[in-house]
Amino acid sequence: MKIKSINITLIACTLCIGLIITLLCSSAHTDSQTNNAPQVIPEDLSCGKCGMFPAKYPQWQSQIVFADGKIAAFDGCKCMFGYIFNMEKLDPQHTRESMAAIWVRDFKSGEWVNARNARYVIGSDTMGPMGKELIPFANNIDAESFHQEHGGELASFDAISMATLKPLMGKMHMKNKMNMEGHQAK
Repeated sequence: MKIKSINITLIACTLCIGLIITLLCSSAHTDSQTNNAPQVIPEDLSCGKCGMFPAKYPQWQSQIVFADGKIAAFDGCKCMFGYIFNMEKLDPQHTRESMAAIWVRDFKSGEWVNARNARYVIGSDTMGPMGKELIPFANNIDAESFHQEHGGELASFDAISMATLKPLMGKMHMKNKMNMEGHQAK
């Protein structure tokens, strides 16, 4: 009788441990799916702002993960910020409030970092896929070092505005924009 009791207790404990492990594993899997982690950018996904293909520019990639699980990918931070500032025109189905996470690639390591925590070097002599860029770094030391070597200005996520982006657009981009605006007004 005592042996059966011990066996039943062992079986029950084993089942409980198995259930706990299963729950932990499924919870970890669910968390990785719902914690809005950065996603692999498919080759056929175009930039949410300019239409280029961010998969071709891994060092410059950034992305926004929305609460509905969709992503908007970008070939550089300049496009990402331009998208955020013009989301109502570029992506009317999403709002700033529906942005669950914003990710940028640390320029030094290539690792994904939370865009809100990154430090940006703006307008350095290093060109991105579309010219002058906002170059993100995970920490101030790397940003300062890059800034000393390549120029530009330093800024936090919250300090970046449309006024920050305008000098990065370049003469050709601004000329095309004026022509488009003039054409739309006619």
